[in-house]
Amino acid sequence: MEIKQLEFFMAACECGSLGKAAAKLYTTQPNVSKVIRQLERELGKDLFERTSKGLRLTPYGKSVQQYAAAILKNADLLLHGDNGMRQEEFSVSTYRSNVIAWLLVELHKAYPDLIISHRQGTVEEITSQVSQGISEVGVLYVSEKQLKAFRHIIHHKRLHFVELTRCQASIYVGPNSPYYHRQSVSKEELSSLSFVRELKDYFSMEHHFEQVSMAAVSAEKLHPIVFTNSEHLSTAMVLETDVADLGIGLTHAEGDQYAIRSIAVEGVDTQLVLGYVLEQDHTVSAVCKTFLDKLEKKVSVCHNKM
Repeated sequence: MEIKQLEFFMAACECGSLGKAAAKLYTTQPNVSKVIRQLERELGKDLFERTSKGLRLTPYGKSVQQYAAAILKNADLLLHGDNGMRQEEFSVSTYRSNVIAWLLVELHKAYPDLIISHRQGTVEEITSQVSQGISEVGVLYVSEKQLKAFRHIIHHKRLHFVELTRCQASIYVGPNSPYYHRQSVSKEELSSLSFVRELKDYFSMEHHFEQVSMAAVSAEKLHPIVFTNSEHLSTAMVLETDVADLGIGLTHAEGDQYAIRSIAVEGVDTQLVLGYVLEQDHTVSAVCKTFLDKLEKKVSVCHNKM
């Protein structure tokens, strides 16, 4: 099977007649007919029904049309996809964070032609996406008590973890919360609140509270109202209701437009370790290095304000 045969076949599909296909291909009708017949012999089945109104694809021809379109597209990418016109891409997976959101806005401003692919998810999803090559880097946090187990798990995924900072657990509340003007909240008081929560995995904030708080706060006492990995939904819930969100106390200045406050949680000694994962021996792209440099500066600024 040759590319030329597929090009003639697709032209006949599009035009619906051999004559029109010949005109499109700048050749003769007998030549188009000959090439398509050769393709049909190679495949062992008819691709078209010849009718008085022109050509009509057979059921088999319709299936071949889909494959032919994909083959021609990939062939074009091989021939022309790296001619200097291809846009640069950057892919990243992260936890829910307005710091990350604004950081990616800044990245776009610095690289207006850059294609950015951003995914939010759990720690397990983030590490899997990086290990599978879906994302170049993953930004996440885990409890310091889980750090040894976390490093062991990601080692088997051929990843390594770079620590950026350590933070205390906090909650995010909006103007409708009775705790909005408080500076801190005890871990016992958390049971009086309703929460929007991340999709749970072993390294989730809820699991962290279960480990460090024991009887004082369990996952069941956190009164989950919504489970989501969407920053938009969690922000809307906190802003418009008395529902709270769990976090690590790092926010971006532009996030103040939402009138959402970060309040420290007292009585939780274990810190949360924020950092990023990369494939072992991976040489980061120039854009990824810029992103990580900006992330480290943002984390430093935010942390100093706490």
